[in-house]
Amino acid sequence: MTEDAQIKTESRDETSQKINPGDIVQLELDAWISETGKLFQTTSKENAQKEGIYDEKTVYGPVYEIAGKNRFFPGLEKSIASASIGQEVVVEIKPEEAAGSRDPGLVKLYSIREFERMNVEPKVGEDVRIGDRIGRISQVTVGRVRVDFNNPLAGHVLKYRYRVIRKISERQEKLKALLEMFYGTSSGFDIAIEGDRATVVLPDSCKLDARWMNAKLRFV
Repeated sequence: MTEDAQIKTESRDETSQKINPGDIVQLELDAWISETGKLFQTTSKENAQKEGIYDEKTVYGPVYEIAGKNRFFPGLEKSIASASIGQEVVVEIKPEEAAGSRDPGLVKLYSIREFERMNVEPKVGEDVRIGDRIGRISQVTVGRVRVDFNNPLAGHVLKYRYRVIRKISERQEKLKALLEMFYGTSSGFDIAIEGDRATVVLPDSCKLDARWMNAKLRFV
């Protein structure tokens, strides 16, 4: 564990199995901005509702992860890759191992007329796409709009509390986990395994989905 990630653990199983980099695991987690205590990520529907960040489009529940393979911020990945199944872990991650430092050069001023041309009414706190970038409107004044293209978590120490529930060993579930991670869902896929060969039958819904074309490259 580096100096940037301080871990406290509470073992719930004295015979916890260690996790190795590359293992596919399932975990539950909550994450806060340390300075403010604001919850910004959770796998718990109850916690999301309680903290006012519930999104009806989000599927809540434990998520799959390949330990150490950069689905999360580097500091959290390092922590997960050295955790044990059944342990509750609390880790604080400094910006350099999370979303990085804030870059003043990523804060831009735009004329209100540019927003009028996009048919967008600028409101503080809302996200806006300008060109190929998405930023957050931080200030609206007479004739000017300030947009911050920094990651909203940049410059913050992040606090995670997580527990790895189990390690996935069954091959069919490993394929399901990969679909969940790379495509966002495994619903509708028919997975069959015979010996060393796996066959995945696609649902019609993904055959013309550009997201699947990108996910397929990672999945194969």
